[in-house]
Amino acid sequence: MSERSGKVLLGLALLLTGGFVLMDLIGIDAGDFLGVLIPGLIMLYGARKVMGSSGSRFWGILVFLFGLLMLIGKLHLLFNIALAIGVIYLGYRFIRRKDKTDDSMPAAWERQWARQVLKEDALDSWEHRVTRKQQP
Repeated sequence: MSERSGKVLLGLALLLTGGFVLMDLIGIDAGDFLGVLIPGLIMLYGARKVMGSSGSRFWGILVFLFGLLMLIGKLHLLFNIALAIGVIYLGYRFIRRKDKTDDSMPAAWERQWARQVLKEDALDSWEHRVTRKQQP
């Protein structure tokens, strides 16, 4: 969807909203139609994102579902599901959390190997100093 068509869609939505407000001032009730129009436009935008090649399909599906839930009056389900998933994930993270000290502590064989390497390095440097002193 190009930038121009997005502006046209927004302009159309604003024109219709303004027209419905004027109709309401005159005495014509258009609230029911507006309750269908806005979710319908949101769903149309999401469907165009899914069908088009330039948009993200994931976000298009998410916007479409948002409009659909808004249309059928079940938008609170989206927020309740998101909250439930967040709480489940947080609980999972607390259960799966490991103590960092266990992972960062090297095993016994690694500590012994490191001690041997350090001793060899110390011996190598001592040997190198002794051989320098012996050379004229």
